[in-house]
Amino acid sequence: MTAKFRRIIVTTAVASAAGLSALTAGSAVANPSDAPCTSDDINVTVTKDLAEPGEFEAFLIKYTAANPTTKCTLQGPPLKVGLYSESGPVPGVVVESDDSPGEPVIVDGSLFGISRISQRTTNPPNPVIPASVEFELPGVPDGQGAHEVAAWPAGEPIKGSAPYATPITQSAAD
Repeated sequence: MTAKFRRIIVTTAVASAAGLSALTAGSAVANPSDAPCTSDDINVTVTKDLAEPGEFEAFLIKYTAANPTTKCTLQGPPLKVGLYSESGPVPGVVVESDDSPGEPVIVDGSLFGISRISQRTTNPPNPVIPASVEFELPGVPDGQGAHEVAAWPAGEPIKGSAPYATPITQSAAD
């Protein structure tokens, strides 16, 4: 085989591999799980965390797929979290969001996300019991389906004035 012929074969093989890589990269960019979840994609529920409380106790926020074809991602904590009673915002409570970005979380038919609103067990309960929690989903531009509202667990008080919301983590259906 001549040197010129070998160069042509090697050049063709490299060009083919580069083209295949570009094609593969293009399809990865279009992967539906790369799209951020919007309010239309997910259902949100809040429950009391049944883990034995220590210094902190928590409420679990669960993010599940709204339908079987949903496949999207969430990353970070819920933002602009507010607790509301039947008559408006729960007075004297400001929920802080943990500022760590967290890992990307996929939400689909078998995978879901969990975040927590944690509070110190030793803090006094607020006399106003929340009825709902509202927040913005992380990674969704304002006004594009980012706002979520979920019922608060009935009769569960918020303790203290500064609970905090943790980044969303991955979980799988049983």
